Amino acid sequence: MAKKKNKIVVEPFDDIKIIGISSHLEDYKLAWHINKLLNINLVKYPDIVNEDEMEFSFYLYDGGENCNTFNLVEIANADGRWVNFNPPTDYLIIIRNFINDENLAKTLDLIRHIEGVQFAYLVDVSMNSKIDALLEDIEMHEIELVKSL
Repeated sequence: MAKKKNKIVVEPFDDIKIIGISSHLEDYKLAWHINKLLNINLVKYPDIVNEDEMEFSFYLYDGGENCNTFNLVEIANADGRWVNFNPPTDYLIIIRNFINDENLAKTLDLIRHIEGVQFAYLVDVSMNSKIDALLEDIEMHEIELVKSL
């Protein structure tokens, strides 16, 4: 009789919520509004360079141990789009670590009311096949930044 093997399956990006934003605002203006409304301090770091050698702005706020980490990542600029989303999306806010549904809904509502934001929505990670590779690139960029600090 063959032995059964137990396998642990772990989602590659556990405890991540992603908000997609469509906006004509410059990245620094959007970051300023988000900082003010959410009472965080997104800081601009060197741009992410994708596989096509296109540069996209990258902001990071780390709330520390047991708190949320926020990334604001540009995914569309004058040079083109890093990834095509439907609906068309210009920025992603990636929230790592647990955030309860009430706080997530409040965050989404605050972002929707920023002047210059056409719309904001919660990205369904399971419905977008390109999101894993994008999140991997963003995480690798962040790791390189932390190592260089």
